[in-house]
Amino acid sequence: MKYIVIAALLLFTADLAQAQDSLNLSRAIEAALEHNHRVQISSIEQEIAKNLATRGNAGQLPTFSVNSDLTGSYTDLELTPGSFFGNILSQDGGQGQPGSIKYDGVTSTGFSAGVGTQFVIYDGLKGQFRYKLLQSGNDLAGLMLRSEMESTVLTITQRYIQTVSIQKAITLKELALQQSSDRYNIIETRREYGQASEQQLLQALADLKTDSTEYRDLKLKYENAYRELHTAIGWDNRELGTLDDGIKSTAIPTYDELLQSLIENNTALHVREKKIEQARINQKMTSANFLPTLTASAQYGYNYQSASDGQFETQEQLGVMGGISLKIPLFTGGRNRTASQNAKASLRQEQIRVEESRQQLQTQFDNTWQELLFLDDRLRTERENLHVYERNFERARDSFERGLITGVELRAAQLSLQDARLRLSDTELQMKMTETTLLYLSGGLLVNH
Repeated sequence: MKYIVIAALLLFTADLAQAQDSLNLSRAIEAALEHNHRVQISSIEQEIAKNLATRGNAGQLPTFSVNSDLTGSYTDLELTPGSFFGNILSQDGGQGQPGSIKYDGVTSTGFSAGVGTQFVIYDGLKGQFRYKLLQSGNDLAGLMLRSEMESTVLTITQRYIQTVSIQKAITLKELALQQSSDRYNIIETRREYGQASEQQLLQALADLKTDSTEYRDLKLKYENAYRELHTAIGWDNRELGTLDDGIKSTAIPTYDELLQSLIENNTALHVREKKIEQARINQKMTSANFLPTLTASAQYGYNYQSASDGQFETQEQLGVMGGISLKIPLFTGGRNRTASQNAKASLRQEQIRVEESRQQLQTQFDNTWQELLFLDDRLRTERENLHVYERNFERARDSFERGLITGVELRAAQLSLQDARLRLSDTELQMKMTETTLLYLSGGLLVNH
């Protein structure tokens, strides 16, 4: 049995030795900010918003275009002369009003080409509001990118710590396996000399098998967690590797400094405030719908028309045409009023959401700060307790080797020491995660990476 356990340990160690170099937390975060798919998508969205934030897209610049039309028709035509032609005939000595003239199968052709422009002179400043809204959208996209990057750093840190926790548990379980194997060998030797019962031997074997099963379970969990970490980073890597477990605590400012930083730098709050700004701009833009719109247009071009029969066989025009259009909204079925009312309601919604976010962030910040204080005190306690469990195990192992206690008692001391080491490791990792969360809330997470 002991050879099977040792072979399993050697196989896992060899797998890690042949794998890639140890990955540390800083490298994982740096790679995630570059390769994470959500960060890349958010970066593209920011680029799109930046491209849209121009005065041309806001409709503040004139439009120029080349226009060309070619038309043709085949119709029956009936012309009825008016008084103009009757007066001409009277002056020439003719009699009465000329009658209608009919043409069947008249073929006509029309062609026009020119360069035209159109420009909005006044529209209630809606163009300026649209431009400000596009600029605000660009700023919001930048904040959303920052938020995605901060969330990525937080997620990678959490997954990294979880994976390191399993890795440390494997290391401790390897030690426990070796200890259980040593205990089994000792009891097996004693059994041969009649100094131990079969029950003691079976118990030692059962403990050894339990440790072996737990070891394989931890190994599977580690492999899954390692692959999930790489997926979160954005790496398509399935090769098993090791993680640097030397995670150092971060220097955390005081409570007041962090709270002030949260108020000034928290990205979620900035996003909410930017949405309030957009709601105000949208309210002003809907109010401008009640104002008149003045539009100017001009075109330089050529027009040609011809017909096989009719009043004129050909007609040509070449020159400049222009005009000014004025549109005054008098009645829109209540649409403008409804839009204005809804814009005010949307602004109020965003203001309420800001207050809600501030309260939630304050509560989360206070809870996280209290958790940090608790973990700091717990860390000191676990370190002190570990020395006690280590001395207890050393004495138990010495007593067992001299035959003063049973294997069950040694097993209890072994498990107590293992649990103490796990609690210390978990407390250290939880403290690192809590520190990262505080930096995330205070808006300083990217500064520290």
